[in-house]
Amino acid sequence: MSFKDTKDRIWVYYDAGASWLARRSRPVRKLGYGVFGVVLWIAYLVPGSKVRATFAALRRHVGWASSLRLFHRYVRGFLRGFDRIEQVRHGRTDAIDAMLRIPDQERLDAMLSQGGVLLLVPHAHATLAMGRGLSRHYPYLALVRSTADKRRAASELGLYRNLGCKFLDIQLENPTVVARQVLTALKKGQLVVAIADRLRTTPPADDPVDISNDVVRVTSFGAPVGIASWPARFAEKAGVPIVAATVVQSSSTITLEMGPAVDATPDLLGTTQAWVDALEQLNIAHPDEWTFALDRHWSKALRGTDQGT
Repeated sequence: MSFKDTKDRIWVYYDAGASWLARRSRPVRKLGYGVFGVVLWIAYLVPGSKVRATFAALRRHVGWASSLRLFHRYVRGFLRGFDRIEQVRHGRTDAIDAMLRIPDQERLDAMLSQGGVLLLVPHAHATLAMGRGLSRHYPYLALVRSTADKRRAASELGLYRNLGCKFLDIQLENPTVVARQVLTALKKGQLVVAIADRLRTTPPADDPVDISNDVVRVTSFGAPVGIASWPARFAEKAGVPIVAATVVQSSSTITLEMGPAVDATPDLLGTTQAWVDALEQLNIAHPDEWTFALDRHWSKALRGTDQGT
């Protein structure tokens, strides 16, 4: 049996167990999801661990005193967010709906009163759970990306449907359809939300804008990275601001923290670098909530081993 088949079979067993676990009491769920915490700690503690090296590098970038403490907070946030996502996926949304806090809601309302807003968030532990709470405040369009595996994608679809908003799966939809619907929503004065910290192949320094692949070369955490240029293009075309935001958790709340608004211009590099800078500052402020710190591309960038190729 191939590794892919093994992984997919494990997912089937997990999915069945997750459905049962999501309906148990909070202490039982905490115990059940604790298995994932054990796996994360094993990955951190093994000799030569890239997880440990990544958190040592992240600690230096964000100024924390201890990478061990940072990782401890990361694991706690990961498990808390995982529980909340599973609650949404299995339709247990009442408690999640009441958790969302938006300290800058008046500013967001003011921007929406003037037109659309493109809200860009990272892969944070509670990003999707936040999306459920956000739908109680605003009708919005969410851009999501399902996995290529059909069984796992079906499970993700259940989660997206329970967000309570309109969504587009950019993995499945025609790019032209996505562009048309996003621009229509923004021009109608609506909120569009997208997870925007996925890295792609970094264009070379002497040709930083790759139009054919929709990628531009910017700098984040001191490293050259490739980021999608569509937010800058779409925001400029629709005449709307880009707002970077992240999601911060406590035991009883999910808080949407927003950065400054970025006015989009025809300068793809400048606009993209501006919102990436804003997102970086939010991740620096809340590094323990940034799930994608362990993404292999971000890990390389944080450790300074990404050569921009």
